[in-house]
Amino acid sequence: MEITKVDPRVLRTRRLLIASFFISVAKVKEFKDITIKEITDEATVNRATFYAHFIDKYDLLDAVISKK
Repeated sequence: MEITKVDPRVLRTRRLLIASFFISVAKVKEFKDITIKEITDEATVNRATFYAHFIDKYDLLDAVISKK
């Protein structure tokens, strides 16, 4: 059985996106009004990076709720 290590940069970026959504943006706006741009601006990453980690904001919300 082979164990695959996850790059620490990937984990950091994922945590940044979740934190920017959950801590900053979601406290100010309703979910339906939150844009990917607001999340990525808060996390200081670009949209392509967001989509490398999540399908859309619903996928991000699922990750926040399920603590993936």
